[in-house]
Amino acid sequence: MSQEQLDRMENMLTTLIKTVGTVLEEQTSMKNDITSIKEEQVSMKEEQISMKNDIRSMKEENNARHNEVMEALSIVRADNDLLWEKTNKHERDIGILRKLYEN
Repeated sequence: MSQEQLDRMENMLTTLIKTVGTVLEEQTSMKNDITSIKEEQVSMKEEQISMKNDIRSMKEENNARHNEVMEALSIVRADNDLLWEKTNKHERDIGILRKLYEN
């Protein structure tokens, strides 16, 4: 083999080694990126679980408050009905008394 052919082969091997080195560096970088993405994904899943728990807690609290309001409204309705009945009775009694005093 001539010196020129040997130099060409050496250059080709050098280029090949550099290319392989670059590919390995990129592969390592990609592995690191994938690891980072997986860690972020785990973190996001934990946050999602936390958010679901918060939503569940808020729904339970909302239901409890709704029940309290409905109970209070029921009491107010009962009081209103009682007052309405008393008002009607008093109006009748006043009407009867007016008729008695007019005669």
